[in-house]
Amino acid sequence: MRRSPVDGDALAVVEGPKLVREACRSGLDVEEILVASSKLAAFGKDDWPGTAGTELCGVSDRLFRSLSDTVTSQGILAVVRIPAAPLEPLLTGEPLLLVAHQVQDPGNLGTLARSAEAFGAGALLLTTRTVSPLNPKAVRASAGSLFRLPVAGPLDPAFLAPRLRRNRLRLTAATPDGTTDFREADYRGGLALVVGSEGGGIPPGLGPFHDEIRVPTAKGVDSLNVAAAAAIVLCEAARQRDCRGDSTQSTGPGQPL
Repeated sequence: MRRSPVDGDALAVVEGPKLVREACRSGLDVEEILVASSKLAAFGKDDWPGTAGTELCGVSDRLFRSLSDTVTSQGILAVVRIPAAPLEPLLTGEPLLLVAHQVQDPGNLGTLARSAEAFGAGALLLTTRTVSPLNPKAVRASAGSLFRLPVAGPLDPAFLAPRLRRNRLRLTAATPDGTTDFREADYRGGLALVVGSEGGGIPPGLGPFHDEIRVPTAKGVDSLNVAAAAAIVLCEAARQRDCRGDSTQSTGPGQPL
């Protein structure tokens, strides 16, 4: 990433044929597609949709290895322009939003984005001190969801919590010590589901919460990985909201960050 998402558009590097193809299909601006010279003949035969005239640019294998972030590269990467997502449009109506508070592991953040898109969340909101969603590991773990799901942040929790409440969005926190079984909570209507960092949890500053929920685990298991717990809760939220017919779809491609 060349710039902080809060400053506007950012340039992200995505690697591997699957992610490059997802970026091309997403409607985002693909600035360049770079291919290791030894792979140019193979990838040149493929169709790269939505590149708006972008041609494959061959570079030496040595130069490509210096640009690659993966241990075993597949020989292709793209530079993608990702526009900023303004917060206000994401708060209208009765959305389901996922709030990642100070999540430090990029793999977890990418998986959170993937689960949020899969279960119909309208956006992913990031608080300050959360890992960048354009971290290459986060992008890979998202499997393309970070190209399509609107992502806003980083946002100061002291600003974000009251702003959500002013829009009449209930805040529900998922914590290992939550008092309510996640299956008994109500996820209908405007809702922001807050998940915390792997070690620090969720501070009181984001509360008070409408509900503090937990995912029960077997005896001897203290808690679940944040991404796994969020996926379980989002699945239940989607089930309840589908029964009511709540609209929880994202605002579409081209608006992450």
